[in-house]
Amino acid sequence: MATPTKTEQRRRRALDGLTLRDLISNWEFHNQTEGKSPHTVAWYNDTLGAFERFLERNQRSLLLADIGEPEVRDFIADMREHRWPNGFEKEARPGGLTPESIQTRVRALKAFFAWLHREEFTDTHRLARLGNYKAPRELVAVLTDDEVATILKACNQKQDWGMRDYAMVTLMLDTGLRRAEVVGLRTADVSIDGGWLKVMGKGGKERIVPFGTVTQRVLWRYFRQYRAEPLGEDVYFFLTLDGRPLSKDGFASIFVRLRRRSGVTRLRPHLLRHTFATRYLIHGGDVFSLKQILGHTTLEMVQRYVNLASAQVSGQHRKFSPMDRMLGAPREEPRRSVRVR
Repeated sequence: MATPTKTEQRRRRALDGLTLRDLISNWEFHNQTEGKSPHTVAWYNDTLGAFERFLERNQRSLLLADIGEPEVRDFIADMREHRWPNGFEKEARPGGLTPESIQTRVRALKAFFAWLHREEFTDTHRLARLGNYKAPRELVAVLTDDEVATILKACNQKQDWGMRDYAMVTLMLDTGLRRAEVVGLRTADVSIDGGWLKVMGKGGKERIVPFGTVTQRVLWRYFRQYRAEPLGEDVYFFLTLDGRPLSKDGFASIFVRLRRRSGVTRLRPHLLRHTFATRYLIHGGDVFSLKQILGHTTLEMVQRYVNLASAQVSGQHRKFSPMDRMLGAPREEPRRSVRVR
């Protein structure tokens, strides 16, 4: 191996002297100029910020020369055990992050270290040997009819904020829109009369999403009778009571209120998406159109909803089995052990 020149040695010392904060700023600029969506850029920044704070809490070096696979593996172990809601608390909440959250953070870190290598900040891809974090595919229990009715009832339709929340929940249950897609929904992209809307999904992919007659009526009522007067240019469909665009934190506070008022403590925005997709398949929808509506890129990503729908159908069959009803099979009778002689 050739001996590095003095110039190369100086460059390497300069690179090794860079801190994680220096590199995060560089990566943010790179992602913005690559056309990444603001949501994606913000998520990358949040992940790298959480990693940086982990190193600081544990009195680890923030220099590029000292950061690699061992530090990332320690970070993964920490995420499995502790939850730091915004990264700044002195004490972690009990329980770690969900496997899905850890999986996406590991993916972001691998993308960051791959970029470091491509841009020659490092001689090697330091996470090349780190596999993708495996998140177990658990079947999520979707909302029941009673839970949906309770949540909608918790939206006081006689109040401006309640009608907005009612319209938002109805739309999400009828379309499976993601949180960011709801918050970023533009007035010009909603055709209430036509029963469709246009959204910009993950990766800057635009798609058309249809909705039903009930949702049409609800959206029309909100938009014409209860929606606040826009404080500035009329851009976004869902607004705060003072006419401002709904923020990420404002959206989160709506679901905090709905959980409290309805008593459905497991209510989360993504659970509405799961519920829509599962019911869509149960009621006869096909996986190809569901893939398009949800904005997924592969059928594999829709498979979880097929599994959910299958589990729901199996439960219904156990409840309404024709032969069980005809022959009077006992309901919910505990199984007895059978001794084989």
